[in-house]
Amino acid sequence: MTRGIKNAKKSLPSNLIKSSEDDRPINTLPDYEIRTMKDDIAELGLKKLQREASGIPTPEEEIETLSKPAPAPGKELPKKIEGELMPQKEIPAPPKKSTLPGTEELVAPKEELFIPPRPGPEREKEEMPPLPQMEEMKVPPELSYEAPLPSPKKKILSLILIIVIATGLGIGGFFLIKAFSNKGEPTPPTPTPPITTPKLSPALISVNETKTISLAPDKSLFELLREEAITNQENKTFKRIGVLKNEKEFMSSVELLQNLEVAIPPFTLSYIKGNHNLLIYNQPNGKRLGLIAEIENPENFKEQLRIWEGTMLDDFKNFYPIQVPGPRASQTFLNDVYLNVAIRYVNLPKSDLTFNYTILNNLFIVGTSKETIYTIIEKLLGF
Repeated sequence: MTRGIKNAKKSLPSNLIKSSEDDRPINTLPDYEIRTMKDDIAELGLKKLQREASGIPTPEEEIETLSKPAPAPGKELPKKIEGELMPQKEIPAPPKKSTLPGTEELVAPKEELFIPPRPGPEREKEEMPPLPQMEEMKVPPELSYEAPLPSPKKKILSLILIIVIATGLGIGGFFLIKAFSNKGEPTPPTPTPPITTPKLSPALISVNETKTISLAPDKSLFELLREEAITNQENKTFKRIGVLKNEKEFMSSVELLQNLEVAIPPFTLSYIKGNHNLLIYNQPNGKRLGLIAEIENPENFKEQLRIWEGTMLDDFKNFYPIQVPGPRASQTFLNDVYLNVAIRYVNLPKSDLTFNYTILNNLFIVGTSKETIYTIIEKLLGF
């Protein structure tokens, strides 16, 4: 600020005489002359008169001269009386001057610009003030967390899963190794599984022929036996018939009687068990049907047969596939004995057709003629 004031050059008014003391230092106050408005007006009037005397028009006159018309030639301008003052016009305001510095500013000491010294090798490094230390962040104590123990069920399931996976990998690896080891070798043909045919139960007597028939959806067992009875067969021979209920099983004795529509009383039926033989016997006057079935408790079974005799002939009507038996010739069952074996029978209109049954040891024997049942007894006794 002091430097700016020192270098600034201001033009002083002409009425002020420049003193030799201007070269004094700026810190000393200059001697200023006190001016008044009266002196300034008088100075302006004096200057104006001097200009008029020398013939220099004032700025106001120049403006008026330009604005007024020029006088006609031949006429003289009126002479102005020297020293006559023109009527005063409004004096323009002097231009604003810059504010002079105050005494305190001039007297104030000069501020010196601070230039930091350049660091040298011999200058000791100034110690930097220690940085403010930040408070250590308080970390909350670690929470103790214990993982829950797996339940026993999960352990067992995991163990089973591991075992299953390991087993699967082992089996897969085995087959993979086997496939690679057999690579290039001809694959042996897959053996055809043997066709297993159902096995017929053992024969209770010696027979000349065994024939297997199967149930058909469009034919009854009685019709199948009829078809088989009209086939060729040697005289006085037995043909055993095995009936298949499906591809793997033969009919039991009870199933055979039920398919031939033989109505057996429940108590009697409970004694029929085990193996059976269904036979076709060829005698000179026709073919006859015979049956041998294993039973339990022969004495009790014999008593049940006596009760059953009232309807037995009608219940066994399908045991005559070739000839119709017709009405009974005797109203009740009669007794007969052959080779010391007691036989119960019913006479029919034809002498070569009868209904006979007997019990020999644990076998229940039925024949539709005397020759048929006699021949079966002979074979059982070994004659």
